[in-house]
Amino acid sequence: MEAPDLDVLTLASAMLAQGARLMTMTGMARPDGETDLIYHYLLDGQAYHFKTQTFRQTKLSIAVLLPAANWIEREIQDLFAVHFEGHPSPERLVRPPQLEAGFFRRPGGAATKE
Repeated sequence: MEAPDLDVLTLASAMLAQGARLMTMTGMARPDGETDLIYHYLLDGQAYHFKTQTFRQTKLSIAVLLPAANWIEREIQDLFAVHFEGHPSPERLVRPPQLEAGFFRRPGGAATKE
């Protein structure tokens, strides 16, 4: 499902109530400077993928409801410079603090490759 304005916190709450688990999240740099985010859930042996995008490089954190999202959001923060609003521990995870976030957004990085 593709929904650019998806309320990911409401989705996470609904998926949790159904007994789904978060498998992972995927980030993809967009040419307009935003980031596509795909949330991958597993429910009763069926995979569900929800694609949304950031607005001003920000999205609500789901880590408050789903602790499995903690490191995934922090990795996407480091590599794509996405701010996850309300994240319980937004410290860097992958890259040292002295390096600028958004490694996959630099010229020659993954954002410029097809």
